[in-house]
Amino acid sequence: MIRDAIPADILSLPAVERSAAERFRGTHMDWAADGGTVPLPVLARAMARGQLWVAEVQGGEVAGFLLAESEEDDLFIKEVSVALPHQGHGIGRALLRHAEEAARVAGHTALALTTDSELPWNAPFYARLGFRRLGQASLTPALRRRLAAEASLGLDMSRRCAMRLFLPEQERRGDRTP
Repeated sequence: MIRDAIPADILSLPAVERSAAERFRGTHMDWAADGGTVPLPVLARAMARGQLWVAEVQGGEVAGFLLAESEEDDLFIKEVSVALPHQGHGIGRALLRHAEEAARVAGHTALALTTDSELPWNAPFYARLGFRRLGQASLTPALRRRLAAEASLGLDMSRRCAMRLFLPEQERRGDRTP
């Protein structure tokens, strides 16, 4: 079940994110498994604006989450994490579809994200869901800023990309307020 996050969920999300990051062990992104998690105040602000969703599995366990943020005409996906034992069961896909519907309701043009271009559970996964990889000429100013920030953190930009999932205009129905 995908639902809006509630205050009781916030403290469990770093453990979900850490578990999800274990998948990076043994890859060129091995460093991510030992990296930090989204700060609790960032999660709390996203929850307050209705842009933090959790996947709850049987027994009430939070197995995944998606953190988003309105940015220009897009709903930017800042983080999608599914705990390692729950990966491969469609939870990430369900979280993204939920965010897609929220973006439509809010009147956004697209979902957008930045990700690794090579790992199969990153860009190739998003491509299977309809996201398109953007070339330099197609980047929005916000995506240019995101990629520049990632470069300043030392990420390997030869393996990073920006992607968007465009929402047909006739399907958008919001008043642009998140």
